[in-house]
Amino acid sequence: MRLLPQEQDRLLLFLAAELARARRARGLKLNQAEATAIVADGICELARDGRRYAEVVDKAYEILGEDDVLDGVRALVTRIEVEAVFRDGRHLVVVEDPLGPAPDAAPEDEPDVPWLEDLAVARVTVVNEGAVPVGVTSHLHFFETNPVLSFDRAAAWGTRLAIPARTKVFFAPGEPREVALAPIGGARIVRGHGDLVDGPLDEPGARDAALAAAREKGYRGA
Repeated sequence: MRLLPQEQDRLLLFLAAELARARRARGLKLNQAEATAIVADGICELARDGRRYAEVVDKAYEILGEDDVLDGVRALVTRIEVEAVFRDGRHLVVVEDPLGPAPDAAPEDEPDVPWLEDLAVARVTVVNEGAVPVGVTSHLHFFETNPVLSFDRAAAWGTRLAIPARTKVFFAPGEPREVALAPIGGARIVRGHGDLVDGPLDEPGARDAALAAAREKGYRGA
């Protein structure tokens, strides 16, 4: 049987969760890795059962609690992110404080992200026209972000989010959010982000060719 890399990762997650569940069945308290594996595996299975995104997030809080883990582990597992297969495809599921109580309601506004104002060269207003939240990492070429994000892609050419490295901004469905963008540094060569650019950003005609490709592929705002 030949498995894709994503399928191999899923099997490894399942095996880690099975080992953790066996230890839990013997009465052992779980460590950070064990708790993370069980919750992430449970999220994937909830999605596979055909549940909607919001229901998967709600049910994730029922998988484990603070009493199931070693002292101090809840403070270490502050957030779990895992790609799960829903009826309409793969989506990133994000659960905050998964070992704590389920929040009473979603916050009205997302927390502010510290913008690096000295680097910002542009601001764009982004609307997520999809059905689930979309997370964008700090160094992704913003022009090539998820096709369901609607914004002025031409203005975002050659930029990334003006946020600290290894952080993300999440765009909730239907809620406009303004973000600051900073220029991509270094040699300014981009490959493989959204398969719209494959080479130097500053090469003559590169932006026009990428915009044409984005329109053909259905990227919003192109």
